[in-house]
Parts: sequence; C-alpha cells; structure tokens
Amino acid sequence: MYIAMQCADSNGMLNTEICTFYGIRYESRYRAAILSTEHLNHDYVIPMAVEDYEDAAKQIMKAMAAKAQMISLGETIVSRGRKGEARQVQPQKITIKAF
Repeated sequence: MYIAMQCADSNGMLNTEICTFYGIRYESRYRAAILSTEHLNHDYVIPMAVEDYEDAAKQIMKAMAAKAQMISLGETIVSRGRKGEARQVQPQKITIKAF
C-alpha cells in the first residue's frame, strides 16, 4: 500500500510525497506517530495525542481491510527529517482517505 502526505522538511518547505507505507507506531516519549516507509534514512513524524493515534490506527486498519492501494493523510502536515531528528510541531489529528 502507498501513502500520500504533505511533508515539511527542515526548512519548513511543504511538498507532497508518495511512499510505500510499511506501518505506523506511537512513540510516547515524543507524543508522536512515526510512519515507516521505504526511506530508511528519514523519519516521518506526526505529533499527536495517544487517543488521536488510536483513531488513526483504526482508520488505517479499515483501509487495509478494504484492500486500498493508497491512503492519503489529506491536510495533515508530516515532518520529514533525518532519523532521530526531533521537531517541535503542534499536535494534529488525521483523517485518512483510502483509494
């Protein structure tokens, strides 16, 4: 499955990225969701509350059950940075669209 998302780089520039989606996990230490993709040298981070993460995980599972080929994070801004690079960004909620 693929994932389409609006990414902000370290300079704050936004662009749309489409990647192979491998999974998502919650990092309680940073209160953020971490997206796994084929880009092994980058982290894709979405700051959010644990409740919003659980909601996003349910939306992803629903898309997977429907055998979606792609999910889109819509207006959510994902921070892209080098592995382990931390960012201070406002917490977000995700509304996932499946295609």
